[in-house]
Amino acid sequence: MKIEFKKIPQNGVDFELEQDEIKFQGNAKKISKDLVKSTGVMSGSFVHICDRCGKEFDKIVEQNFEIYANNGIYSEDEYDNLIEFFDGFVNFDTMLQSELESIKCDYLYCEDCKK
Repeated sequence: MKIEFKKIPQNGVDFELEQDEIKFQGNAKKISKDLVKSTGVMSGSFVHICDRCGKEFDKIVEQNFEIYANNGIYSEDEYDNLIEFFDGFVNFDTMLQSELESIKCDYLYCEDCKK
């Protein structure tokens, strides 16, 4: 799902998308001409391999997110979670994928290994 930067209003636009079993929904608000702040909730589950024992398990996801999107290169160091887009569009599929990969990069353990 893509929305042009110039079509996102200052009072925000709601979005919702789903990839496999993960739902990504929230609101995107224009902060400046080229900067958009997206907040919302990512929820659902995905299959992952335990980093300790190698067994497949369903990782449950229920977390809030705050992602900034910039149209072009952002030269400041103000935001930790910023994605730069270069085609004039905010791509919410890319945001979802980025958040999901960030979770997968952590050490994830099945219930047996958590004990």
